[in-house]
Amino acid sequence: MQEIVIGKINIRRCQRKNLLPALRLMRTCVNHLRRKTGKEPFRWRISKIPPFFDHLLKTDPNTFYCAISGEKIIGFAGAIIRGKQWYLAYLFVHPRYQNKGLGKKLIQKVWLDSQGMSHGLCTFAFNMQAVGLYSKVGLMPLCNLPRMEIVPDRLKKLKPTGLKIYDTPTRADITWINKLESKIRGYPHPSEWRFWVKDDLYKPHILKYRGKRVGYSVIGDDYQIAPAGAISNDYLLKVMNETLRVVKPKKGGKVKLWCPTLNINLYRFLIDIGFRASEMEIFMADKPYPDWQRYVPATLAVI
Repeated sequence: MQEIVIGKINIRRCQRKNLLPALRLMRTCVNHLRRKTGKEPFRWRISKIPPFFDHLLKTDPNTFYCAISGEKIIGFAGAIIRGKQWYLAYLFVHPRYQNKGLGKKLIQKVWLDSQGMSHGLCTFAFNMQAVGLYSKVGLMPLCNLPRMEIVPDRLKKLKPTGLKIYDTPTRADITWINKLESKIRGYPHPSEWRFWVKDDLYKPHILKYRGKRVGYSVIGDDYQIAPAGAISNDYLLKVMNETLRVVKPKKGGKVKLWCPTLNINLYRFLIDIGFRASEMEIFMADKPYPDWQRYVPATLAVI
């Protein structure tokens, strides 16, 4: 194989026109890793830019970079800043260009630091090369995040918890969610909430007990419950219970969510009602957050 010289690779800020090629690069990298580790590749059709992917580039255009060789994107990294939280949403390098320092250079391009800033990301548990790379920049494995799935007809019948669920959060509800997330997530992400409320592919919910707000959840277009949060662990289980009662996947669809293994009560609840783990990711950071007893992460590109 011809030696790849980093000096001949152009690393520059991503533009919207780069997003589709970047997505195809991501598919190539993920499926290469899956085959390498004995797993079935994902059947992932890419014909247009997902709205949420577009949203992240719009919110953080200065921390999205592409590595280009000739006319081909062979590396892609994107980080987002939410308050004092730096989060690596994406880092992919084409298999032919790996182990040559390109991943490290991309991290350096998108890395931001300041007093009090935390740094975090998620990666596949079976991608030990990535775990090693991220450890070298000071990020430690803090929590496993199994992807829990269930076919709806295998879900045990759920009893009402007494919580009322509303699918049209008000502006006051969103303000309350952002304040709650400052406590349970460590940092709010108000730009994501503006997106979830406006985009028809997502269904945000607010949950109340006797008129008092106690939690929230979002159901995505792929029937993934992400994120969800509550004022206590007990209420989080009830929030998940009520959200599962209203999610209605199409035939053949699966209900999905990422369950932090540090939340034993939630994991047991999901197993008891029929969920099973299908994948495993690792949350890595240089500071302990969020409060996994009261929070279920959103897409792992934003945690």
